[in-house]
Amino acid sequence: MPVAVPVLLGVPVDPDAAEARRLAEEELAKAIYDHSPSLIDRLLTWLQQLYEALTRLGGQTPSGVVPLLLVLAFAAVVALGLLLGGRARRRRLARTAGASAGLFEDARTSADLTREADAAARRGDYSLAVLERFRATIRSLDERALLDDRPGLTAHEATVLATAALPGLSAELDRAGRLFDDVRYGHAVADARDDQAMRHLAEQVGRTHTRAVAPVAVP
Repeated sequence: MPVAVPVLLGVPVDPDAAEARRLAEEELAKAIYDHSPSLIDRLLTWLQQLYEALTRLGGQTPSGVVPLLLVLAFAAVVALGLLLGGRARRRRLARTAGASAGLFEDARTSADLTREADAAARRGDYSLAVLERFRATIRSLDERALLDDRPGLTAHEATVLATAALPGLSAELDRAGRLFDDVRYGHAVADARDDQAMRHLAEQVGRTHTRAVAPVAVP
């Protein structure tokens, strides 16, 4: 009795070698797969060799077995692509999360940044308010010559410098820097309490008096 062969994802039940290779190329070329060309070539070569070996056995096996084995082999290739693609995406996300972009995107003053933060808070955009208020706080320290701003300064570096200048606010500055990164990179959405905490920190920094010291620079 002929063996019933399932159709998987629109794959022809009995593809020839050229069709099998084309289907595999189309599947592996999708953006979800992140393989180097050499890996794709090896997978396609293996699939074609498997097809040719099964074709040679076609006369010695029941009708329908060869197409079924081809479908299963194709499914295995797709599963491998999903596995490797997922790992590659996770590595890219980890690298992106670990590499902070520059804190400042322009040369606005602390007063300008504070006005932008206030306007965002009035609109209910607390995430933008938190980002702009943290920038305003760090920019105010630069304007007071308490830290040495530079192009590419990250939020983490700015927090370290601000803590060195204002050690009494180290815990608050650390929380603010972490919140800035979490909000900026989409790991958290700020709310009214976060905005209020950032306002309180900005007020504390503004009220803090320090003796004249050389600006703290990034090593």
